[in-house]
Amino acid sequence: MKRLRTDQREALHARLSVREYRRGETVYRPGGHARSLYVVLAGVARLSIPAPNGRSVLIHLLPAGEIFGHTALVDGGAPHIFEAAAYTDLRLGRVASDDFFEVMAGARAPEVRALVSMLTERWISLVQRLARFLAQDLQARVAASLIEVVRGFGVEDTRGHMLSLRITQDTIADLSAGSVRKVNAVLRRFERDGLVRKEHGRIVLPDVGALEALALGG
Repeated sequence: MKRLRTDQREALHARLSVREYRRGETVYRPGGHARSLYVVLAGVARLSIPAPNGRSVLIHLLPAGEIFGHTALVDGGAPHIFEAAAYTDLRLGRVASDDFFEVMAGARAPEVRALVSMLTERWISLVQRLARFLAQDLQARVAASLIEVVRGFGVEDTRGHMLSLRITQDTIADLSAGSVRKVNAVLRRFERDGLVRKEHGRIVLPDVGALEALALGG
């Protein structure tokens, strides 16, 4: 909020719908449709992502003046990535994304929104990858990395999906945020289970669905 001009801050405050939240109260959950941005007026907001073990991974604590709920910047809205909750007693201002763009860009709001939407969609994909990795074990991260690579470089045939790009084990380790030794152990286990094999120096994934199940389960 400090980066905004005085007139922009005043116009934005005039359009805020204000609500109080008690400590620990949920503002929104992952998967809910995002149509509004949230401004922290007082207190501290908590952004986290649920982990498969039932706990939550803390992503950020937001003090007064911060804005969150950025998936609402996508044209037509997008699902929330994180769970937002009150870390302390919290006062939030909620503003519809249409009103936010009108305040920020005026008559140029439609074209600015189209550009911001495109950039935000890319940001969302990167945040989702990071958030997923924070909540996954190494096996699930390796499976997710292979799935991500095959979506960009996979060629489907009777064998399954072959990667058209040569991917080394070092690269898979980097994508999976694990050591080469431990990632190679996971890859050998995948080979024994028939989930991965190599042909002429290229990786083939016979059963992407099974890898997806591992990624989601970890």
